Amino acid sequence: MSFSPVSAAHLADLLGRSGQGCALWNAEGLLLMATPAWCQWLDVPEDASPIGQPLQGLLPAQIWQVHGPRFTAAARGLHQEYDDIRPGDSGSQHHRRIQLTPGAADAQGRHEVLMQLSDIGREYARGEVIARQREQLQALHEQLRSNRQNAGELGRLRTLLDWRTAMLSEHNEMLQLLSHEIRQPLNNASAAMQATLKAIEDLHLADAAPAARALLRAEHVLQQVIGTLDNTLTAGTILAAGGKAGASSETDLPTLIKLVLHDIAADLRPRIDVQWLTTARTVQLHPALMRLTLRNLLNNALAYAPADTPVQLRISESDEPLALILEVVDQGPGISEELLPRLFEKGSRGNHSHGRPGAGLGLFIVRSVLQLHQGTVQALPHSPHGTIMRLVIPQGLAE
Repeated sequence: MSFSPVSAAHLADLLGRSGQGCALWNAEGLLLMATPAWCQWLDVPEDASPIGQPLQGLLPAQIWQVHGPRFTAAARGLHQEYDDIRPGDSGSQHHRRIQLTPGAADAQGRHEVLMQLSDIGREYARGEVIARQREQLQALHEQLRSNRQNAGELGRLRTLLDWRTAMLSEHNEMLQLLSHEIRQPLNNASAAMQATLKAIEDLHLADAAPAARALLRAEHVLQQVIGTLDNTLTAGTILAAGGKAGASSETDLPTLIKLVLHDIAADLRPRIDVQWLTTARTVQLHPALMRLTLRNLLNNALAYAPADTPVQLRISESDEPLALILEVVDQGPGISEELLPRLFEKGSRGNHSHGRPGAGLGLFIVRSVLQLHQGTVQALPHSPHGTIMRLVIPQGLAE
């Protein structure tokens, strides 16, 4: 793999604008691309010319001692994810999550590696706040238990319970804020990578194909991170906090479908065949949760079905009962009889999920969202092979 100096500088400039720390080196350990944020975090001198240099020789010895074993493992094809902490001003600390994604291997089995840095300072701060809240809740629990024997303390107990509810509400609001603060840079990085791919095509560079493939892999990683983040935060806030999703609203169905398709990695979208079997354009549902639900189902179908097969998204309706019907149809291996009873349980993953990222939250989120809509989800066999995930969302229900 090789980069021309023009294309490497152009890539670093475009990715650097997103504020993300990114770097790419080939199977021989030669740096092909690096953003300023990456150089700053790894103490690469500003006046250095890092492109084309060996990674080990470029990094300071103490930095290589910390990260070298991880880089070596990634070069052997092993995905790496770990947190790095650096001292800041006035005794503060800076936190970054490092992901090392192996790429193509050469004849000796050495892999190219894409490195990404994500600022997780707010996540660590959130953990400290949650730990304090847990201590407060534990103290509250002990106080409530000691006061249950005294009927005269009923008013005080109610006040304490209200305080607990307020703390949980504050916790959920902070998780929502965290969701926005983390997701927005990831979305910006994904948009920057798509813009970079377009720019590479416009430059008509003879050796741009390896860079384009690396960026596509990077976009897939970002989409996986965004999907996992959305699923985790949804499970931990809206669905776990008493089953409250907020009121559904009149939603423009074509707009919702466009947003869902935009959430899918750009190179996978052509595989999705949207089939409109209804004239309905406005429906009653919770748009954000339904968008996440459809994204989970489409990503599952695209991941497990053969790469050369289409995935259908069918949109229809029924009169008795009045309902919107959404179906995701794939030509994958199907769902085993053993897995089917626990398919929608939290943490459940199939026999074909080995080596695929995820925490088993996707279908749990799907079922929870349909329950909030008083609807149903079914996993049905598709002849001659594959699966139909059918969502039935009642319409015309009183709030």
